Amino acid sequence: MTRAFAATVVDPARTGESDDSDRGGWDSLAPVTLPGVGDVIDGTYRLVRVLGIGNFGRVYVAERLDVPEHQVALKILPRSHFAGRNVERELVMLATVGHPNVVQLKDHGATSDYVWLTMPVYEGETLEARLERGSLGFREAHDIFVPVARGLEALHAAGLRHQDIKPENLFLARFAGRLHPILLDLGVAVEKDAMFVAGTALFAAPEQLLAFTGVPGAIPLTDRMDCYCLGATVLLALVGAEYFPGWDATDRDEIAACHQRRAEDPLDTLAIPEIEGPPRRDLESNLKRWMALDPADRPSMKQMAADLDVLLEPEREAEREEERARERQRRQLSWMRMGAIASIFGVGVLGAIVWGKRETIRLASALDEAKAEGEERFGDLRVCTASYGVARGQLVSCVSDREQDKLDHQQRLAVLAESEGQSCEAAIADKTFGIEQKHKKALELLDADFTTRINACETSHQRTETQLESERDAMAQERAELEILADQRAQELEALQRTNDRCLSDRAACLLQKRSPTPLDPTNPGVGDAPTEPAPPSPPASGSPPAKGTADPWDDAPAPSPQEP
Repeated sequence: MTRAFAATVVDPARTGESDDSDRGGWDSLAPVTLPGVGDVIDGTYRLVRVLGIGNFGRVYVAERLDVPEHQVALKILPRSHFAGRNVERELVMLATVGHPNVVQLKDHGATSDYVWLTMPVYEGETLEARLERGSLGFREAHDIFVPVARGLEALHAAGLRHQDIKPENLFLARFAGRLHPILLDLGVAVEKDAMFVAGTALFAAPEQLLAFTGVPGAIPLTDRMDCYCLGATVLLALVGAEYFPGWDATDRDEIAACHQRRAEDPLDTLAIPEIEGPPRRDLESNLKRWMALDPADRPSMKQMAADLDVLLEPEREAEREEERARERQRRQLSWMRMGAIASIFGVGVLGAIVWGKRETIRLASALDEAKAEGEERFGDLRVCTASYGVARGQLVSCVSDREQDKLDHQQRLAVLAESEGQSCEAAIADKTFGIEQKHKKALELLDADFTTRINACETSHQRTETQLESERDAMAQERAELEILADQRAQELEALQRTNDRCLSDRAACLLQKRSPTPLDPTNPGVGDAPTEPAPPSPPASGSPPAKGTADPWDDAPAPSPQEP
C-alpha cells in the first residue's frame, strides 16, 4: 500500500471534457503495443536498451541511425496519456524552458498510439536511490534543492507546472565530479491553470488529493502545488521515512489527515536532534509555510528558493558558537595579560623600594663622609651640630617615603589578586556548568532514541512474523484447493475421453455398415443397386474437445453428395 501511494497517478476526470463523445483519448486506455528494444522510432532512433520503466511509459537508451555514437534518452508515452491536452503546445513550452537544472527536451514526435521525447543521458543516481543510504545533511540538502527550486522557477515562468515532484524525479547527475541536480519527468507537466491533474499521493498537495478523490474545482489548481510537493520532498530528505508524516499511511484518508500535521507540526521531536534553538524554529517555520493547506499561504517558487537558505542556518549557528568560544578565550587571555602586567608592575614597585633603600644607604654613607669632613673643616661645634641636624632630617624624610611606598604597593597587589581570582573562578564555573548541561542533554536524547528504535524494531519484527505466518497458512489452503480442483478436472477429462472413444467407435461401425453390400429389399426396390455415399458423422458434443493425439473427424469426412437422400 505504501508503494501504491508513492507512484504517480492521473485523474481522468480532470481533463476538462464534458462530452463523452470527445473522450476518445480516455476511452482508449486499453493497453497499446509500444515499441521495444530494436525498434526504430521516426526512422531516426533505434532503441538500444531499457533505461527505466514508469507508470505510464518507458525510457530507452537510443542511438541515431545516421550517427550511432550519438545516444539519447528516449521516453515513450501512450497517446491516451495526453487526452484532452494540446500535446504540441506543451512540448513547445517545455522546449523553451532552457534551464540547466531542468531536463532538456531535444526532439519529439507523435503517432496515433504514442508520443516520444528525447533527452540527454546523464550519469548519476536519483534522490530516491541516495536516500536509501540515509538522510541528507543540511549542506547537501541545500546544494540539491536550491538548484531544483531555481529550475521550477524557470518552469513556472514558462507558464507550466510540474505537479509530480518527488525523490524519484530528482536526478543527481555528476559533471567533473561535481553534483548537478536535474528535475526529471516532465511527462505530466501542464499549463499552470490547466484542469488536468496528476501526481503522487504521498507528496501531493491537498488540492491535488481532492482532485484524485473526485472533488473537482474544490480548490483552484495552480503552480503553488509544486511548492507543497517540493516542501514535502525536503522534509523526507531531512528526517527520513521513519519521521515523515504519511509514510505509513494505508489509504488516502490517512494521507489527508497527515496534511494537517505537516502544516502544524512537521518536525518530530526525535527527528534531527543535532539542531535546536533558533535554527530548528526557523526550519520548522519555513516547512509550515511551504506545506500550508491553503495555496495562497505558500510562497512563490522564487521566494521558496530564497527561503531554502535556512538549510545553512545550523552551520552558521555552529560558526557563531565557535566565535563565541573564541571570544571567551580572548577575554580570558586579556585577564591573564592584565595579571601579567600587574605582576610586572609589582616587581617594578618592589625594585623601586629596593632602589630607595639603596639610596638611603648611600645618603647615610655620604652623611658619614660629610661628618668626617665637617669635623676636619669646622672646628666650631655649632657648625657641626647644624650640619648633623640637616642630615638627620633628610634621613627621616627618606625612611618615611619608603614606608609609604611599601604600603601603597601592598594595597595594589591585594586589589589585583582579588579581581583576578574572582574572574577566573566565575569563568571556570560558567564553562563547567555549560559543558555538564550539554552532555546531560545529549545523553538523554541518545537514551530516548535508542529506546524508541528498539521498540520500533521489536514491533516491526512481530508484525513481520505474524504476516508471514498468515501468508503461509493462506498459501497452504490455496494449494489444497488447487489440488482438489486438479483432481476434479482429471476425472472430467477421463469421462470426456471415454465419451469420445465411444463416438469414434460408433462412427466406425456406421461407416462399415454403409460400405457393406445389403440384400435387395422387395419393399424398397433399388436399394443396394447403386453405391451410396457415407453419411457425414454427427459432430461431437458441444464443449467436448477431441482427445489428445486423435484427429478431428470433421477434418477428413467427405462432403455429402447432392443425390444422397
